[in-house]
Amino acid sequence: MRKVLLVEEDALLREKIGNILREERYYVIAIRDRVLAMNCLEKEEIDMILVREEILRENSLELLSFARQRFSDIVIIVMGTEEDSFRIRELLAKGIYEYLSPPFTPSRILSVMRRAEERISLLEENKDLKRRMVHRFSFAGLTGVSEKMQRLFSLIIQVSQVKRPILLLGEQGTGKEMVARAIHQYAFTHEEPFFKILCGSMGHDFFRNGILIEDGRSQNLNEIQEGTLYFEDVHLLPYSQQTEMLEFLEEYRFGRKGGNLRVIASSEVPLEEEVARSAFRSDLYYFLSAVKIEIPPLRERREDIPFLIEQFLREIAEESGREMVKISKEALKTLIDYDWPGNVIELRNTLEGMVILSESSTLTLEDIPEHIKKGFGREGVLEIKIGTPLEEVEKLLIKETLKFHRFNKTRTAQTLGISPRTLYRKMEQYAIEDELK
Repeated sequence: MRKVLLVEEDALLREKIGNILREERYYVIAIRDRVLAMNCLEKEEIDMILVREEILRENSLELLSFARQRFSDIVIIVMGTEEDSFRIRELLAKGIYEYLSPPFTPSRILSVMRRAEERISLLEENKDLKRRMVHRFSFAGLTGVSEKMQRLFSLIIQVSQVKRPILLLGEQGTGKEMVARAIHQYAFTHEEPFFKILCGSMGHDFFRNGILIEDGRSQNLNEIQEGTLYFEDVHLLPYSQQTEMLEFLEEYRFGRKGGNLRVIASSEVPLEEEVARSAFRSDLYYFLSAVKIEIPPLRERREDIPFLIEQFLREIAEESGREMVKISKEALKTLIDYDWPGNVIELRNTLEGMVILSESSTLTLEDIPEHIKKGFGREGVLEIKIGTPLEEVEKLLIKETLKFHRFNKTRTAQTLGISPRTLYRKMEQYAIEDELK
């Protein structure tokens, strides 16, 4: 049953129209003025408003603005006094659905109400389609319509059936932990534990006496027989502990002691580079990379961005208890064009900030942070003074390109048009590694 707010100052006409609608099984709230209408909109879920034009125009169309802000898809029908094309076009441009002029006969009123019903049904179908589309292209919390993400979804199911170590490679914010948890979810039929281990903050005797906590339960690392060990940012593991990790993994042999243990590691940087500069043990790398999965950055799957935005805006609305906001076509295009160096996490955080700071029901270009509108994610700009020594220019260019690519040396070398070996030599020549620590 559709809920209709009828706003008409004439008591007799208000009663007449209300009865017509109630006979057609509409739930009608009939009131006399703008203030009461706004109070009602604050407390009730309204589908349609049938309002006298004079009331709607009071206080610079305040009721119209308030209704649109409260319910972005609400259908507003205006009851006017006479046909005036200029006034009608003005109100239609402001967002009303239809203008109804006298006489207000049952047939005319019900005809416009049926069209309004069709409009609401269409909007609901579109919303439902979007929800189903997002669900269709979601997998274990990950969202993607792109070929790369669909391939990733298939890989997750495939590798979850093997007990070999799995290495996840991807930039910061691409969702490596979510992929690890998805693999764990498909690897086990029961609720085996998932242990997340931060390699950058691991104790010096972790592989001898490490204690892991999952769901409030603590367990000694060497007593774990089932579940998943997820080593996050394995590239940050000190060299001295890499030997201990290798010994630990070789001892377990992944199930040869009767257990059902899976090991997944992740890295933000290509471990081949770390091996090449003797920062990572080659034998540990080969042990971990039996199965290697690369998670694509957001800039390589831009077709996923609209679906991610839809998903994140819905999540933000649910978490904040606010109505879900929309996003304008111009704003959406700007967000799609941006390169997102922080990937999915940066997109999510950006949208949350935009929603918090916006006072409108629709996000526009004005709500987008300046650095995104200026395209800093797409194109880095260096300002160099005339007269700067060539060596200083080269050093600055290498440093800023490294930062832009989040210290991925392979991509940095490709961008600069030099070999990785030349990049390492230049970095050593200018002591860039020391400055970036």
